[in-house]
Amino acid sequence: MPGFNFFYNIPNFQIERKKSLVSGTISGDCFQVNRFTLNKFMNDKLFIEKEDLILVIEGVVLNQKQLLQKYKEDSWVDLVYTLYKKNNQFFKEFRGAFSGLIYDKKEKECIVFTDHLGTKHLYYYLENESLLVSSDISDLYTYFKENKIEYQLDIDASYNLLSYGYMLGNNTLCKKIKKLEAGSYISIKKDDISFGQYYKLPLSSKTTNLNESQIIDKIDEKFREAIKLQFDKDKEYGYKHLVALSGGLDSRMTSWVAHDMGYVNQINFTFSQSDYLDETIPKKIASDLKHEWIFKALDNGVFLKDLEEINLMTGGNVLYYGLAHGNSMIKLINFDNLGIIHSGQLGDVVIGTFIKTLSKEGLQKLDGAYSKTLLDKEANENKIDSVEDIEQKLIYQRGVNGANNGLVASQNYSETFSPFYDIDFFEFCLSIPIELRMGHNLYKKWILTKYPKAADYVWESTKKKINKKEILIGYKGKKIPASRVVLLIFQKIGTKKSSLHTRNHMNPLDYWYSSNEDIRLFQDKYFKENINFVVNDKLREDCHKLYKEGGAIEKNQILSLLSANQMFFK
Repeated sequence: MPGFNFFYNIPNFQIERKKSLVSGTISGDCFQVNRFTLNKFMNDKLFIEKEDLILVIEGVVLNQKQLLQKYKEDSWVDLVYTLYKKNNQFFKEFRGAFSGLIYDKKEKECIVFTDHLGTKHLYYYLENESLLVSSDISDLYTYFKENKIEYQLDIDASYNLLSYGYMLGNNTLCKKIKKLEAGSYISIKKDDISFGQYYKLPLSSKTTNLNESQIIDKIDEKFREAIKLQFDKDKEYGYKHLVALSGGLDSRMTSWVAHDMGYVNQINFTFSQSDYLDETIPKKIASDLKHEWIFKALDNGVFLKDLEEINLMTGGNVLYYGLAHGNSMIKLINFDNLGIIHSGQLGDVVIGTFIKTLSKEGLQKLDGAYSKTLLDKEANENKIDSVEDIEQKLIYQRGVNGANNGLVASQNYSETFSPFYDIDFFEFCLSIPIELRMGHNLYKKWILTKYPKAADYVWESTKKKINKKEILIGYKGKKIPASRVVLLIFQKIGTKKSSLHTRNHMNPLDYWYSSNEDIRLFQDKYFKENINFVVNDKLREDCHKLYKEGGAIEKNQILSLLSANQMFFK
């Protein structure tokens, strides 16, 4: 992964990187910083040694211009220097996807940080007073092997992968490697290494003084501000806008509102099983908006062979197919003239909510696991009284720890951001009580009020337009469209197949596994060749059972683990 690494009181080493990356090294008595960044958005990045400071900024700071104006500075370097002298947590004022490091040579103090929502992953190894931090998790495994340091597969983390499809907290598959959590930093003061948190999303408000019309107006105002920040960054560098577009609402609204604001020079891109709604809907929208549009068919699931390519990026800490499908398209695109990869990531969580019901029984079941077969039910029980606390836990668990992983593949080619990640927008949405956001209620009203033409297209999730009234009925503690109840019942009793078993899905994994012999043979062979390298008896037995009895998603979870085990722990 592009970015930087930092060695402190620890032997450093050089790793060969892609020649296209911008590299550099700054060294001192007890440290070394190495840069290996994309040659894009270079005016946002810093890799500078001054007389008393070393400054490293990676990624994009979307409000850079606004900060320069606010503090009346002409230079980005001077601004960061000035802000640091005022407050060593100055990066709290940044907006965007970033990480960085400040080393004060005089005081021998250092801060390593990631952004508010942890979109720029940083992994670290800490042993006594020695520290290694890197944007690329593979660096840490290379360091262990170069220095003959023993390390083990974390069994609990392995079960996270086999259940949730991602890691919980700051864990990775390796016991010695941790991930710096969202809104956090590592502080070094005269060899004392500690951790701090400079930002955490607020709990949702229980009440609001605004009426529904005022809320919708404010949502729109804040969203347009967020759109302007990230799309103006493209214009600043003379890049075209590359905007994801699917059959859902989130990417649709990113593209639609940007277009409404005059950012019409868009190239939309879509990847899906061909002829499914995730192809036909965005194709129609892009055509009507007169955008350029790129489509890649995921037919036959050929991208599922990119198992080790994805795990090299992620360290195996996430279900691989969720990155492999997008990566199979993104890696084919020439990014020379393209800017930020704009998405709608987390949209339905921010304007909506992970909370589907306010009933006590329903709240206890909000786990978000791909597979519940090996899930530790007791550890997963929600023991928090407040629904607001549960929502915050789910945002960080399923959103920040889970969905954020979807950004990793794209970050190998360009910077990526979603207007729903804008902290000011996110915080306003959390000032709206949960019950008003549930069931996409407010989300749909915002679209119908402000952008009614965007509602003229089917919503893939419901297979209907949002301006068509749905009758909601109770089903297992949730409110779902009446039209889905019969289908769910038939699926439950086995007389109707899930869409994953048919072509009617963006990623019909079970259909591909059953219909594409090449993929089935590849996955089964990979399983057989690597299962016995799992040394923990119970974990190996559970993998055997789950692969044999589970569906295609569970097979993908197991292959993610086996690949990581083979690549990093064998």
